[in-house]
Amino acid sequence: MSADTLLCPDCGTQLAVPSRRARGAWRCPCCDSQLSGAWTLRPDSLLALTVATAVLWLPALILPLMRLENLGLDREASLLDCVLRLMEGVYFPVGVLLLFTLVFMPLLNLLSAGRLLWAARGHTPSAQPDPFWMKIYRQSREWAMTDIFLLGILIAMTKLGDMATVTPGPGLFCLVVAVFLRLIVETLAQPDQLQRLLEARNGD
Repeated sequence: MSADTLLCPDCGTQLAVPSRRARGAWRCPCCDSQLSGAWTLRPDSLLALTVATAVLWLPALILPLMRLENLGLDREASLLDCVLRLMEGVYFPVGVLLLFTLVFMPLLNLLSAGRLLWAARGHTPSAQPDPFWMKIYRQSREWAMTDIFLLGILIAMTKLGDMATVTPGPGLFCLVVAVFLRLIVETLAQPDQLQRLLEARNGD
């Protein structure tokens, strides 16, 4: 395969690299997988967003997500508390799945994205990172489910509002902002677009 071609990561179709003057999103004609966005990838800005997401991620895990008040009883729990309590009972497999998709994979996603974006910065010495980091970045994008969990929390708050007083906690605020920032990074830093930028930096 020449330098002007690449393989679609989803279906393996060999494709010609589009002209740099071409605009718009680039998708595989066979499987419709998005290979690049309709924008110029800016590693410095995305790296800053990745660092901000990582800073917010720790309080999002340990601070209370919400507070329930019903008949004089108060209850509050963090995201990490929810996962650990599920792992104590008969829902142990569910707890393990949540630990994997809500804690482990998002952290790997932030770590791999930060490593790749740091290597892609234009004013740093040219150095191609280990392909392992790109593989981790691709896989963690598929398995990090914090946005789905956040949607479930918002639905639960709506349903519980008829039975108890629900007060959002600081952990929920941190989680909302962290999920929003991570989605921005994932949307703008498409793996294949990032890979081509890394290869261009390494070839200089």
